Amino acid sequence: MSQSTLRRWGPWLALVVLFSIATSLLSWWQFNRRAERVEKIDTVIENYDSALASLDQVPWIFSESGEPANEWRPVEISGTYIIEEAVLVRNRPLNGQSGFVQLVPFKLDDGQVLMVERGWLPTGQEFTEPQSNPMPSAGPHSLIVRLRASEADLQRDPVPGQLASIHPENLSDALIGAGPLILDYYGRLAAESPGYSEAPMPMPKPSLNEGNHLSYAFQWIIFGIMAFVAFGWAFRNERRIQKELLGEREPRKPKNTQALQDAVFEDANQ
Repeated sequence: MSQSTLRRWGPWLALVVLFSIATSLLSWWQFNRRAERVEKIDTVIENYDSALASLDQVPWIFSESGEPANEWRPVEISGTYIIEEAVLVRNRPLNGQSGFVQLVPFKLDDGQVLMVERGWLPTGQEFTEPQSNPMPSAGPHSLIVRLRASEADLQRDPVPGQLASIHPENLSDALIGAGPLILDYYGRLAAESPGYSEAPMPMPKPSLNEGNHLSYAFQWIIFGIMAFVAFGWAFRNERRIQKELLGEREPRKPKNTQALQDAVFEDANQ
């Protein structure tokens, strides 16, 4: 390869290599996201409909990847709601409609406090409050809840009576004296006794759809390959044109298309 050819095509080749490295990294990222999603789906499949157990029989442990091994496990608990410290968690859409979830502290019989997500509430006309917010009574209750990992603290500005995420530690000051607050997880309500005719809407089973991560990963791989194919085609095409101009090879004959036939016919009749 001559120096002039190298100077002309070297930067383009470097650009293609950089582009392919970028697409490879993006593909690897999508593969990782799919693996994480598949692991979460497997946890739902394994735990969601597993046998009912008491809370002390389901330790909060983690898998080798760092995911909660017992998330979505149904457990039976008993105690009383601390209704005066109930809060709403905002920005919780469901089926395309904006809303809230109701989060109520629940004091267990052993003295610990578990945050219980009782269900979903649609927004009212002002979008800053739900249409209604039916609360449970203060008496003893027996609940079946599914364990969920606590969400990250979003560090949003505080709003009275509302949270931006289900991060139990944000309620630790309000619950001082109520008992040890469980911070690592909370419970999503599946059933409660006594029941209520007016209550938040139960949350649906999580989706088992793994999304488009796999197709996106393959698309990024194809884009990287196509960059090299396009570079090779452009390089060979220019070399062919140069050889035709230097007389080192015969010019390529144009394809016998209908447009070419019409042009030849018009030239012949002028």
